[in-house]
Amino acid sequence: MARTERIVWIDAARGICVLGVVLMHTTLSSYLGHLQPGASTGFWSWFIDAMTPFRIPGLAMLSGLLLARRIRHGWSDRTVRVSVASSYWLYAVWLLAFALYAGLVGAYVWTGPLGGTGAIRWDAYLNELVLPKTLLWYVFALAVWTALLATLRRVDPALVLVTLVVVSICSHYVPVADNNDQYRNLMRYAVFFAIGVYGSTWLRERVASRHLPFALGALAVYLGAGGIMAMGDPHVGAVLSVPRDAAAAILLLLLMAVICRVRPVGRALAWIGRRTLPIYVLHGLLLELLSRVPNWGLVIDRPVIRSLAPLLVTLAIAILSVAVYELVMRTPARVVFELPAPAKRALLGER
Repeated sequence: MARTERIVWIDAARGICVLGVVLMHTTLSSYLGHLQPGASTGFWSWFIDAMTPFRIPGLAMLSGLLLARRIRHGWSDRTVRVSVASSYWLYAVWLLAFALYAGLVGAYVWTGPLGGTGAIRWDAYLNELVLPKTLLWYVFALAVWTALLATLRRVDPALVLVTLVVVSICSHYVPVADNNDQYRNLMRYAVFFAIGVYGSTWLRERVASRHLPFALGALAVYLGAGGIMAMGDPHVGAVLSVPRDAAAAILLLLLMAVICRVRPVGRALAWIGRRTLPIYVLHGLLLELLSRVPNWGLVIDRPVIRSLAPLLVTLAIAILSVAVYELVMRTPARVVFELPAPAKRALLGER
């Protein structure tokens, strides 16, 4: 399969993953709590829960797959330094945006860990530069995971993977601080990023060829582990969540490779996938603004709109995020979406 086709399914899968994240957050903050008592919300509650094994495990695996080559070269590859610095820069900038919004406008759900006092909480901002508690945690995680695996590049990948599996299982038992557990996700999902890094060639070949035994094996693991987890023992669930989520992520990649054979669909999803950054960092603030729309509950709680509201809002948020991004990138303010050029040149050793 041509390289360009492989890139299409990778980008398309990234697009589906980030839309899944936005859909979950939309459903939680702009849908479920705004309907009249007795309104049916069963499908969307079920759907976002069912997609849990696919969203972040898939996104993390894809991120690892895309960064694999430079990570395997370690810190001697200057682009690794740029990747780490870029991710942390974006995290710090957008965390600041969250803090300013929470302090000046008011916190709701997604800026909640940074607000609630009617003033900008600089203490919370500084704390979260080290211990993330907002939905921006994934941007922070990319910096941490990339730095970690680049540092461990000479360590046996099997040892790293086994260690990260244990870390992922242990994340379920880490205490929750201030009713927020976003920082635990750094531990839980690191293993999927590592699978993408160490298995990049293997994954690309099997997914691109739509390898049937590979697909059947992943499906068997997903159904088997998921079936046992459904019995309800939380300790068993913590252990089996790793194979279940890894299998789910692989199934997602395989599905996208098939879907991308329909070229218009593949191109549309890949277009979104190449713009996951603005969608991810902006959607929380846009949902916060949406919460301030007068009578929002009355707008969506209509028979024609109610059943499709989460999907329609998700698509609108994605389109608006990309529109904002395209406008900002034409101005000096583009530094909110990319590492400043002088810093990038310095890290690359350029004059």
